[in-house]
Amino acid sequence: DVEAVKLAARVGAELGADFVKTNYTGDPDSFAKVVEGCPAPVLIAGGSKMSDEETFKMIEGAMKAGAKGLSIGRNAFQHKTPSLFIKVSCLMVHEKLSAKDAIEMMKKH
Repeated sequence: DVEAVKLAARVGAELGADFVKTNYTGDPDSFAKVVEGCPAPVLIAGGSKMSDEETFKMIEGAMKAGAKGLSIGRNAFQHKTPSLFIKVSCLMVHEKLSAKDAIEMMKKH
């Protein structure tokens, strides 16, 4: 529920969090509401194990919505090539690499 995620993120910030790690709400428009309602920088949580395509689309959507970064665990450390996965994810956050280009980079290696 977007409203629940939005409220929880704001409460975290109001309690003094330097940043808030929260679930992605499924699309950039709804996640933008979470980001806009939170005075602290918002990071997306990785969630359950997903395919590269699902993960990169989530990262792309969150970045478009204004997220400042990500905190992904199992999708990175359980990946068959974790260092490449992390490198590509960082390019998405810092260089605005698209999900499509991220998937292509993963296929090349």
